[in-house]
Parts: sequence; structure tokens; C-alpha cells
Amino acid sequence: MIDIKQHSKHHLVQTQKTVEWLVNHTEVAVFDPITFQGYQRQIDDKHCARIVDFLKKDDFFLPTAIVCAVNGVLNDDTILRIVDGQHRVKAFKMLQTCDIDRYQQIKDFEVPVIILVDVDETTEIDTFITINKTSKKVDTSLALVLKNKINKYSDADSLSMSKAEYIAVELAQELCFNEELPALWTNRILFEGSPKNTYQLISLNAFVKSTRQLLNKLHRNNIISLSWTNRNELDECLNTSCSIILYIWHTICNKWPKLFGSYIEDQRIIQGAIGYSAFNRVIMHLIDTYNIHDVDSLLKEFTVAISNITVSEEKWLPGGEFSKYSSESGYRIVAQELIRYIE
Repeated sequence: MIDIKQHSKHHLVQTQKTVEWLVNHTEVAVFDPITFQGYQRQIDDKHCARIVDFLKKDDFFLPTAIVCAVNGVLNDDTILRIVDGQHRVKAFKMLQTCDIDRYQQIKDFEVPVIILVDVDETTEIDTFITINKTSKKVDTSLALVLKNKINKYSDADSLSMSKAEYIAVELAQELCFNEELPALWTNRILFEGSPKNTYQLISLNAFVKSTRQLLNKLHRNNIISLSWTNRNELDECLNTSCSIILYIWHTICNKWPKLFGSYIEDQRIIQGAIGYSAFNRVIMHLIDTYNIHDVDSLLKEFTVAISNITVSEEKWLPGGEFSKYSSESGYRIVAQELIRYIE
């Protein structure tokens, strides 16, 4: 083993381990939305299968290090937590099952390993996020939740706030990618970067920030519960929240149908950060004004409210009056104009 000297307080060690050692001496701390323990994404079996195919080639090599972490004593029997490289190790295990002869041929091959010794969970998670920040959509979403977990909250109410953000990210994925749901939000949320000059209408960050505020309001008024203790309760929260958002946007679509035709640019304001945030503020206003504590009452009051709003479709178009309000204060102004019609 070689100590890696860097300008850091953390202890890093470089070594090499055989394929078989890694199969038998590593574990993965997969993120659990019930307990909020762990941080790794779920294994992508298709990705692992591609690695298995690669391992069957005669001239394969794996030059990139597996990154692991450990607490306490580091020796040949230590179990390491994989920070980066879980799909490679999983592929070794799959090969052991599906092609034992090939596994026997490569089990003594050595792989470079970097070990973070006695780091705290925050450092471990931050390392994972940094390494994976340019990965696929689900990784970006998970990174958003994990950043929330390690950076934002530390008081007694932290779990409730963190759960609101988790549900918001789950909602974004459901609305954007679940083909069984109505297509109002299909491929409309951008999970990386800015939606400008794309077919998407709102960034993940903007969607989550506004949705989180709405979810906390719904939770405080017992319309949904963020205090889940098992998977069924979590799913109930997610499904109820999804139903509310879909109903709201179905109602909005019926109110201004010309905006939701085949021309995507017509939806860029109403379904982008400006409109989405403004309507969420309207919903929160209705909850406070009418002291709403159940889903049916909320949807009924929103239906009535929308019917009273006489804002023209032109105001929602790019270049229209509402398009200039592209900030938090602007979202508030748009919401206030909508609320004036309601009151």
C-alpha cells in the first residue's frame, strides 16, 4: 500500500486488489428513501451486462481505480464500501454466476484501488457526487437529494424538509418519464443544465424548489404526509402528490387550451419556471385562505379559482407580459395577479 500525499487532511491509500478479493470484500451503501441511509444509486443491470461482455474479451483491461472507503483497521480481511466502481464489481459477481470458466481465468487479475481511510459520511457522499455529477439523469436527481442531506439541514425538522425534496425529485422523474401517466409533463423537465434552446420547459432545480415549497404546505395541512415510516406510506405520499399536480395541470390546460397544442414554444412560460412557480403559489394561497385539509377540497377550490381567472393566453406567450418575470420576485408578481381574479 502507498500513502497518497495531497493537500488534504484526509488519508488516502493506493493499492491493488484481485477481482476475487473485490468480490468477497466490498459492499455498497445503496440509498434507502425510507431511512435516508446510504447514498449509492441502484445497480443498473444493463450497464453491468455490458461490462460482463467486455470482461469476456481476450485483451480487456481496467486501468481506472475502484474508489472505496473504510473506517477503522485496514487489512486483508477489511470490508470496503465502494464509492465509485460498484458496477464493475457487480459485473465481476455476474460473471462468476454466468460464466464460471471465464471468471476463473480473470479472478486473480489485479485492479487499482484508492481507499479513503476514516472519512466521515459527508466526505464520502461528497466524493460520490463529485465523481458522478455528469452521469445519467437519475444520478443527477440523487445528487440533488444527497446534497440536501449533507449540506442544508441539521435540526430536528431536517427529515421532513429532506423528504419533501426527495418526493419532489421523484415527482419530476414520474411526470417526465412514466409513460403510463398523461403526457402533460413527458420530457418537459430538464435534468441537467438550462432548458433554454431545448425541448424541455423547466429545469430540475426550478421544479424541485417550487414543488418542495408546495409539498411542505400540503404536509403542514395534512393533505399529504411526509412522515412516512415504510414503503407503502412513501408511495401513498408520492401518488397523492402526483395526482394533485396532474389534476392541477389538466385544469390549467383546459383553461388555456391553445397554449398546449403542438407548438412547444407556446408552453415555455406557462409550464416553465414562471408559470409553474406562480400556480404553486396560488395553490398555497388557496390552502391558507380556505383552511383546506383534504385533497378533494383543494381540487374543488382550485377548479373554481381557475374558472374565475380571465387572464388572456397572450400574456403567457413568449414575449408576452408574464415572460419578463423570470425571478422569484417575478413569480410572486404573476401569482399575485392571478390571485386578484380569485379574490
